[in-house]
Amino acid sequence: MKDMLMIIYNALIENELIANVVTKNQIKFYELPETMSFDTPVVIIDPLDVPSPAYYASNIELSTRLTYQIDVQHSDRNQVKLVQNEIKKVMQVLGFYQLSDGMDEYFKETKRYVDARRYRINTKMYDINY
Repeated sequence: MKDMLMIIYNALIENELIANVVTKNQIKFYELPETMSFDTPVVIIDPLDVPSPAYYASNIELSTRLTYQIDVQHSDRNQVKLVQNEIKKVMQVLGFYQLSDGMDEYFKETKRYVDARRYRINTKMYDINY
């Protein structure tokens, strides 16, 4: 079975720009721990839905649809944008496309900028083991 969370994570840490700005322990899955340090940008990879069938033929699943949200949070807006732009490139290489909804906000309470983007992929034919 394939683990798309780890595929995305590994692709992000292999990217030179992301690796220079975000440490490995600053990339988290699902949610942000309360004790997280914001010395560098923080990335959260969150599956938005369970893998679901994308295409069928003769009642056989041929492709799987996967949807993820990737948040970047930090006190420096430029760093957030730089990292998120590079994440977009990585996701495109993996075959994901960006959905139209997301978030680009500044939160006064935490003094952090948050850029959250959603990505989706329909896997290649017969690549359904997720």
